[in-house]
Amino acid sequence: MKRDEFASLPVSIALGLIYDMARAKLEPMPRPAVPMAPKFDGRLPRKGGFFWLSEMLLQDLEWWHSKKQESAASGGEWAEKDGKLAATLAKWIEWRKLFPSERWRGKRGDDWATAEAPSREPQLRQWDPKGSPKGNGAKAPQGSSRRGPERPPEDEGDGYGF
Repeated sequence: MKRDEFASLPVSIALGLIYDMARAKLEPMPRPAVPMAPKFDGRLPRKGGFFWLSEMLLQDLEWWHSKKQESAASGGEWAEKDGKLAATLAKWIEWRKLFPSERWRGKRGDDWATAEAPSREPQLRQWDPKGSPKGNGAKAPQGSSRRGPERPPEDEGDGYGF
């Protein structure tokens, strides 16, 4: 079989062929642990609101993790809070390394939510006057106090919010 023929195979068949060829080396190896998606979303406070960690790209998560670790190590006023956020960011980084474009599904507070796809510029969510996020952090439409239109039936996805 030539390279282009192999490359045109469905992934499951190609992986089966590779496994069969490497069976002697692979069978004695333990299965590597695959990190599960974080159950709870986290918030990164920003001026004017916050970003959901689930909607951030890997490189942005890593950058903020570095900054929060530095702040925690410096022992300043926000060291404890930044240390906790750095630990949360580390969990997101571990998962996002394996699933760089996956849409996360889990809990935001007490509600189940499906995040937007990771983005270089995630939506800045607004805080309510008490300092907690509004519902799941959705931004209310400008000039309207009513809810937006319901999703059309053809856009219901697979039943899991995707």
